[in-house]
Amino acid sequence: MRICLISREYPPETHVGGIASYTYKTAAALARLGHEAHVVTASGGAAAEYVENGVFVHRFVEPRPRVRQLATLAHARRVAATLDAIPGRFDVVQACEFGGEACSYAALPSRPAPLVTRLATPHFVVDRLNQQSPLAMRGLLARTLERLQTYWSDGLISPTRSLADIVARGWHIAPERITVVPTGMDAIPAGVNLDGPMPGALGDTPYLLYFGRLEERKGVHVLAQALPAILGAYPELKAVFIGDDFSYRGASMRAAIEAENTAHADRLVFMPRMPQRDLFPIIAAARLVVLPSLWENLANTCLEAMQMGRPVVATLGCGFGEVMEDGVSGLLVPPGDAEALASRVVDALNDPALLERVGQGARHRVADFAIDAMAERLIAYYVEVVARWRRAPTVRAVVTRPGAAVDTSNEPRDHETRDSVGVAR
Repeated sequence: MRICLISREYPPETHVGGIASYTYKTAAALARLGHEAHVVTASGGAAAEYVENGVFVHRFVEPRPRVRQLATLAHARRVAATLDAIPGRFDVVQACEFGGEACSYAALPSRPAPLVTRLATPHFVVDRLNQQSPLAMRGLLARTLERLQTYWSDGLISPTRSLADIVARGWHIAPERITVVPTGMDAIPAGVNLDGPMPGALGDTPYLLYFGRLEERKGVHVLAQALPAILGAYPELKAVFIGDDFSYRGASMRAAIEAENTAHADRLVFMPRMPQRDLFPIIAAARLVVLPSLWENLANTCLEAMQMGRPVVATLGCGFGEVMEDGVSGLLVPPGDAEALASRVVDALNDPALLERVGQGARHRVADFAIDAMAERLIAYYVEVVARWRRAPTVRAVVTRPGAAVDTSNEPRDHETRDSVGVAR
């Protein structure tokens, strides 16, 4: 198949988050399976086209509209224009919903190839978890583009059923329209030394580790509140935070962590986001990895820690529970409960046999998410989407006004039905 993946970020030039990681490893896996994989992505500098890991990469210069709030829409238009400039036809185009990157392509009256949208975590979920207003111009535009792209897509996939259910309820989409295709995991790259070198700040002391964005929806403030009890119980233990610092309640998340732990300030270690090659030894040496998200789709951080046999403490009621079994391949606690988190961490640190058993269970479980197997599942789904498309190419539905129904005059392929929904929640 000839496949194009869309991602604003793409390693190594513009690697920022999970969508970039997913796109990078999935595109390479598709190429290894013998498919022609392309990636349309933004550039940190000049436009460029090249082949890497068997993947055709098309980088465009990010547009800079005079009205900053319209940057999301300008980006979506540039994506569509870049797609149109690539010679030949694709069998399928895939993009995440986040930011509505493929909305302009989805809006074409007659698309040249079917569009599959992979749910990441829409703005309406992120805004709620971070307690941000959804009414800011830029956020409102992104939310609208995300929703329209999703409605107009020919196929919908999600890494977890948890995310699929939240989006189905929030956007009034029939749950059966969303197929679960989990995130895949690459093998640890050859040549990575999991035994070091380690940053000098860590030395030989034991530590627990959080890595990822330091932001509210990741529950970092909950870990901050739990740390006094944990560090008080273990005088030699350090707490290591690796990732970009985000705002929190008018200051920064790092400031909030430090404010909660003034008595243990010398045992807090903060490091910026770093390449995986540098990060992997730090993960491998951690006593525990703590990922206390208020809600999580399926974090690459979780799979990476499990892959290295690290016991992970994570939260119930979200995608973590679809990856790990409590007490077998992970340790699960209620979200937002600092007391429960502290108790579970202290109990786990008191039980080395449990840590060893859970770490081995994690390593065994993550083998089920091998990237090539997940890429094969993705191809099987593409085949279904393309077959429907060829029988009856989609002419997009139109949302006329907030609260209006979707026009279903150009009705679905086979058993699929369009959802009668409006723009407004």
